[in-house]
Amino acid sequence: MLAAMRVAAILTVAAGRWVAYCEEVDRAGEGATREEAVENLRQALTEYLSQTEAVAPPAETAPVPSIEIVITDSP
Repeated sequence: MLAAMRVAAILTVAAGRWVAYCEEVDRAGEGATREEAVENLRQALTEYLSQTEAVAPPAETAPVPSIEIVITDSP
């Protein structure tokens, strides 16, 4: 089993919407609530990390580890 990947996120409110931003990977998620923004960030990170940038396709698709998001700053 893969260990969970831990990333930090900063929560802010912009134009009445919550934004969860991960500086480490330069990805963000937004939503009407804090929880929705964090879940949308998790989905964006999963999609980003599942992409491969190899010249040739890998022999098999590697599973993406679960992602733990740690909130480091929030209003």
